[in-house]
Amino acid sequence: MPHSGKGAPARLLLRIGRQELDRLDELASAATVTAPLDLTLGWCRSDTVIVFTLARIGGPDAGDPPGLIAGHLRLAAAGEAPVFSPAEQQEEDARAAGCPVFVSVTAGRGKDAPRRIAARVWLAGKWHDLAAIALEGEPDAELFVGGAAPGLAAPPPDRVARFTSAFGIEAYQRLRRSTVAVIGAGGTGSIAIPTLARAGVGRLIIVDSDHVSPSNLERMHASFPEHVAARTLKAELACDHVARIDPEIAVEAWVGRLPQRAIVEAVATADVVLGCTDQQSSRLALADVARRYLVPAIDCGGLIEGANGRVTGQIVQLVRFRPGDPCPHCRKMIDPLRVRQELMSEAERTALRATAGSAPPPEAADIPQIDTVGYITTVSGTLAAGYAIGWLTGRFDPPFERMQMNLIAECLDVTNRRQAHDPACQCRALRGMADQGAEAAPFTPPDHWPPARRLET
Repeated sequence: MPHSGKGAPARLLLRIGRQELDRLDELASAATVTAPLDLTLGWCRSDTVIVFTLARIGGPDAGDPPGLIAGHLRLAAAGEAPVFSPAEQQEEDARAAGCPVFVSVTAGRGKDAPRRIAARVWLAGKWHDLAAIALEGEPDAELFVGGAAPGLAAPPPDRVARFTSAFGIEAYQRLRRSTVAVIGAGGTGSIAIPTLARAGVGRLIIVDSDHVSPSNLERMHASFPEHVAARTLKAELACDHVARIDPEIAVEAWVGRLPQRAIVEAVATADVVLGCTDQQSSRLALADVARRYLVPAIDCGGLIEGANGRVTGQIVQLVRFRPGDPCPHCRKMIDPLRVRQELMSEAERTALRATAGSAPPPEAADIPQIDTVGYITTVSGTLAAGYAIGWLTGRFDPPFERMQMNLIAECLDVTNRRQAHDPACQCRALRGMADQGAEAAPFTPPDHWPPARRLET
């Protein structure tokens, strides 16, 4: 169960994906639902946060993984504030008393008004209010606590005057309440991170397992030769970069990789995740987090193509991974051999070569180098950060599923490669299952990966 000790953790967060929100609107428009609706939820716990993810409006199914928890949903009348009446509280008290954990939600909205949510969680024999909600595609949603709407946010500083002129003051205030996780602080991540910081994102989670090397200097923003000499961690360098831009931004920096447990716990609290690595295994883990923990993600990257001494393509790719989107396997983006190579240690690869003799298996080969340069990673990371800002502010959505852009083609040759779910893939069944869907995770972290650790910031 999510919690078994005394009291409650510091923060409780509820996430709801787009499919369930659309279903909620259908039920509200029918105006025939008066009794509470059953909910089925997944959950993820760290030392300080419990994240609840709405897997289904409805009760449990026979094929559900163990450990999911139950809840109730009530629909508030149009225009009414979402509150728990004394009669409803008494009914919920009786229902929750037999459960270690129970989630109670009341949802409503006025005409042309943001969605309003009141929610509480039964833990350790008493009710606890939520600290935050994250509704996919609805950054203006309001969390009511004790029957009261949220207070007004602080006015923006002068340094974002151009941003607020274009997007509005509310957009900046939404950014300030938002959390973005960036997986990879190298070439692509090193420009996405300061772009988000300068726009005003209030909290950043930065994840990278590597240190600055000589080859990074061509494309990694804020890196200099002294960082190579000092073997500075990329996550540490990014953290310092953010502090120079705006010391009031909360930064949580990790040395590690998805899907290590500590990293998953941190990323599950984000509003958006950016994948800024060049590894297919990382892309698999990113899409899995988006699906199971209901955190929308954008995977970004770039490469150079060429033949006979000529550069024929300079490709930027952005891939949208919302909770309901096709996974990388559905999209035919994954080479199983490449993933196996990425998950092997150099010692394992050397041993495989030694024991295989003159015919080593393909896994023993070196991982092919992805050719890219600084201006390509800069374009990719900047675009990804911009689309994340659109999501977080509610001003625009990424207009693509899998966008590929050739920087040296006529009119950039922008293509959106739409791809459907593979009927044989189980990814859709895992939406919102959080930790309880872990058995279907694409892979587990190899034993040779060092444990993830959080940097002091």
